[in-house]
Amino acid sequence: MNYPALQKVTFKALKTEAHQMMAMCFWKSSSYWSSLLPSSLKDSASVVIRVSCFKKVNWVGFNFCKYHAQAVEVFRKLPETERFFYEIKPNHYAAFKVWCIDECHFKKVISELNNYAEIKLEFLVSDPSQVPQLFQGLKLEFSPRNVQPC
Repeated sequence: MNYPALQKVTFKALKTEAHQMMAMCFWKSSSYWSSLLPSSLKDSASVVIRVSCFKKVNWVGFNFCKYHAQAVEVFRKLPETERFFYEIKPNHYAAFKVWCIDECHFKKVISELNNYAEIKLEFLVSDPSQVPQLFQGLKLEFSPRNVQPC
């Protein structure tokens, strides 16, 4: 466990990053680059989990568009000091739920989530010329798109 890194990351910093993730992929007026084509998101049987690297801390955000019990357990198995769940309610009708994890667990979590056929991972970037190093090994192709409601 990397205690010096934990001391640098505060709940306030994680909440700020989660709000920035929501601003990027939740509001209709925003646009971003996605690893999934919009046509692949229309399958109502699938659960899309949006994945975004946080810019100011070495953590990653996972936004669930639909609840998936087994996927939640993947996050709950992580050490409490290296995971954080945050729910943002921008209004009475919507909620933005994001699991934040230390990037040291990224490969393991991605691998476990890929074991569920009904889960589709959508990797997000705000600028395709600045793909985070964690995503570079995945050989993703990004296309521009505006937000699609969950």
